[in-house]
Amino acid sequence: MLTRRDSYKQTDAKFALLGARNVGKSAIAVRFLTKRFIGEYDSTQDSTYQFNSTIDDDQVNLEVLDPGPESVSEPSIGSRALWADGLLLVYSITDRKSFKVVQDLLQFIDPFKQKTVIIVIGNKSDLEHERQVSEGEGASLAEKLKCSFFECSASEGYQKVAEAFHELYREVIKRKKERRISLSPRPLRNAIGKILRRNSSKNLLLNPGTLST
Repeated sequence: MLTRRDSYKQTDAKFALLGARNVGKSAIAVRFLTKRFIGEYDSTQDSTYQFNSTIDDDQVNLEVLDPGPESVSEPSIGSRALWADGLLLVYSITDRKSFKVVQDLLQFIDPFKQKTVIIVIGNKSDLEHERQVSEGEGASLAEKLKCSFFECSASEGYQKVAEAFHELYREVIKRKKERRISLSPRPLRNAIGKILRRNSSKNLLLNPGTLST
């Protein structure tokens, strides 16, 4: 079920699409959300959608931000990276400049890389005869970033687009679990206890939650 965001609901993951104009960000979002392709959009402002989906047999609630035309300015990139759990960096395989835009975006996303998962998407794979960016170049960029890479055609099919969103969701949930573990007080207490026991010449009795000598 797809709805415009008009009230608070518990969200499992928040995604935002970033990239140059006319690379198909809106087409990718709509294809995933509705399984339909619409070729022309009035993207004069940001639109955020709530979407219920089934991923790996789990019912999940997603928010997807379809950005307006100012999405490649530095303040906009920072605010989107701060808001989102996952970013889809989109370029068109028929436009080398759009690939360069994705590379340029990375410097502004870097401060948020511990929080925000990214994937790289090369759209318009159906236009092979107009290709300017090789599949290998996209894969190499993703390898450098240690993230997933997909080529897809929003105009021709749903499956590849869905695979990209599903993989991003999996990585977001994995990152959230890792962060919860790292922020847990128990590992911190255990680590402190090990250091004290190793460095102390006495036998210390550590009461969980307190340190005493």
